[in-house]
Amino acid sequence: MPVSLVSNDLMDRFKELLDETEDELNIISPFIGTQTATYLAEWLLKNPTVKCNIITRFYREEFINQVSSIYGLERLFHAKANIYALIDLHSKLYQFDSHSTIIGSANFTQGGFMSNHEICVLMDDEPEIAEKANEYFYDLLDQIQAAGNGVVTQEWIDEEKKHVPQLAANQRHRNITYSNISKKGATLKKIVHPDLFELILENTEDYSDEVTGIWLKFEGTGEDRIPNDYDYKQMKGDRRRTLNTTYFPRKPGSIQKDDTLFLTIVSYDEQNRPTPMIVGYAKTDGFNKDNVVSESEIKEAPWKHRFPYYVEFTSGRVINAPIKHGVRLVDLYNALGKTTFPSLRKRKSVSQRTLQSMHFRRSHIRITQEAYDFLMDELNKRFRTYGEIIL
Repeated sequence: MPVSLVSNDLMDRFKELLDETEDELNIISPFIGTQTATYLAEWLLKNPTVKCNIITRFYREEFINQVSSIYGLERLFHAKANIYALIDLHSKLYQFDSHSTIIGSANFTQGGFMSNHEICVLMDDEPEIAEKANEYFYDLLDQIQAAGNGVVTQEWIDEEKKHVPQLAANQRHRNITYSNISKKGATLKKIVHPDLFELILENTEDYSDEVTGIWLKFEGTGEDRIPNDYDYKQMKGDRRRTLNTTYFPRKPGSIQKDDTLFLTIVSYDEQNRPTPMIVGYAKTDGFNKDNVVSESEIKEAPWKHRFPYYVEFTSGRVINAPIKHGVRLVDLYNALGKTTFPSLRKRKSVSQRTLQSMHFRRSHIRITQEAYDFLMDELNKRFRTYGEIIL
């Protein structure tokens, strides 16, 4: 697979990958430098359709010591980058659309990208790895947003610009040292996902020879659960969604033609306990670059702004009954444990909490052939009991 080590010329590789980026750039870097930020800000202004998300630290001490630049952050902010602050951040990740990922030791600074001794791994044209990196980034971003106090604002920037120059001068001329005097950002008690390198190693070593085209496809969220007395048609109709189409917040580039999606509704079981319910399955046409909603569609159905990508079904079946009669996702976990997911199969131990958090805020997640067999058996029982709706 096209994986390479980059120990020099990282800025040149970054610029090359930027030129191939059309939709989204995601960066995790504790430190942001003035020169690198300025270059990226100018590029974003020339490419306004590219969405840029940055997770960093926002420590006054680091601005004073010039290991991170408040002025660089301001330039990125004015270039419409979405900037988030996280206390105790240490990860570094650079993700370009769904085609390339850089992971390594380099911060987004002149030292990290041009002069320090750094080593990074560049994974190019690897959709499976990009999928894992994407899950990592958005799981972390979702936790920051849920925790609150993590969005960098102009007010934050202005406050630092007021204090940092004088404090930096005091440090230079009066030998005054400032440490941990102001930290802003979200504080997470515990990151619920494993280390990113662990995710990549799982992807490249543990199951590269057994990757399936089988997915759980979620509709609804923990904050917006779908009533469990709805059936699939009613759920789709009430939410003004096409029966044979499912939507995604980000490009589902890993979903290929003839893959199987198990249709999983975030709802309640028969005892009104919150849990995703699997109500059927569908074969798909896969995702291609044209599967993007138009501006006119967004005007007609504003929710499509949040879910602008879609996959169409070529066939499928769902139970002809309320959602509460589907297969509980927790029953799949209880039956198969870590065997549910390719990425967990070879771990020595997996907690129930890890299993239950695997689908947290994800639109889709890959499952194993064993999970496919279990779900098809359970769904066939329900088709015999309740009948079926043909998609």
